[in-house]
Parts: sequence; C-alpha cells; structure tokens
Amino acid sequence: MKMTYSRSKGFTLAEVLIVALIVGLLSSVAYPSYVNNVRKANRSEAISELQRLMSAQERYFLSNKEYADDLQKLGLSGSTVSIDDYDIEANGCASPNDNVRLCVELRAAASTESQKKDGDIVMNTIGRSELVKAGTNTLIKQL
Repeated sequence: MKMTYSRSKGFTLAEVLIVALIVGLLSSVAYPSYVNNVRKANRSEAISELQRLMSAQERYFLSNKEYADDLQKLGLSGSTVSIDDYDIEANGCASPNDNVRLCVELRAAASTESQKKDGDIVMNTIGRSELVKAGTNTLIKQL
C-alpha cells in the first residue's frame, strides 16, 4: 500500500518571516521620511498663517501708523495664535529697529517635540523670513 501525502495550502514559517523582515526594512526606511514630510507640511501651514498675520499687520499700520505688538490689536481673541504645532506671537524687532512704528516681528514657536526638531519660524516687517533653531535666533535657513 502506497502512502500519499497531501500538501497543505498555506505559508511556511520561513516565508512569513521573510515577509515580516521585508516589511520591517521598508517601514524603517519609509517612516523617517514620512515624519520629515509631516514636519515640512506643518511648517508650510505655519508660514501661511504668518503671511496672513503679516498682511493684517500691514492693514493695521495703514490705519494706525504703527504695527501691532500684540495680536489682540489685530482683532484676535488672544495675544497668541495657536495652530496645530506652533504658537504665534508678535514682538518688537531687535535693535536698531526696535521701534514698533518701524518694525514688528512674528514668531511661530514650535509647540511639539517633533516640530521643535524642525525649528521656529520668524518673519518681520522689514524682510526677515527665517527658519531658526527652536527657542533661539540661530539661523537654520532663509525662507
């Protein structure tokens, strides 16, 4: 009598382990890229909001002959505007342009640890538009 063996339909342990290894390798390469793209998207959103606020500053200047050093003067509910990963505040510029009649600076400070790795965004009314190291004025790049 001859015995026949039926082969089960499924995957072997080796095949499953190989697939798990490939998925692990792909995700270890893809995840950091994904996180970096999320940071860039958040930065773009903050830049857009800063540009909107800078336009409001220019309108305020036309009416009052000075810039608003507090965002409440622009009709906002608080002195800080919070968006997903940034807190935006208005301050006077550094010397020698430290007169609010001449210059105001908007700073989008990163509020999450992930976004702090990207840095803060600084814009002012005399042309400064920079990405700086979070919590400092150390230039990372011009925007």
